[in-house]
Amino acid sequence: MNISDREQVRLRVGPVSLYKRIVALEEEIQESRRLNQRLSDIIDVITEILVPAADRDDERMRDALARLERVVAPPLAESAADQ
Repeated sequence: MNISDREQVRLRVGPVSLYKRIVALEEEIQESRRLNQRLSDIIDVITEILVPAADRDDERMRDALARLERVVAPPLAESAADQ
């Protein structure tokens, strides 16, 4: 890279260093992974609710609804641990 290329990079990157941007992107990826895992858990529980609903097994339905309530509740422990 010559001097003019470095100047162009400096102008486009601005005051934020590349390292800081990488760290920010890694944090965003981790948050995305946590949200995807949470969504996956919710989908699993909803699937468990729909199957018993078709079978009309009231005990399984109550258990699945209780699990859904736990999964859908805000993750207070996770957010407190992250801070």
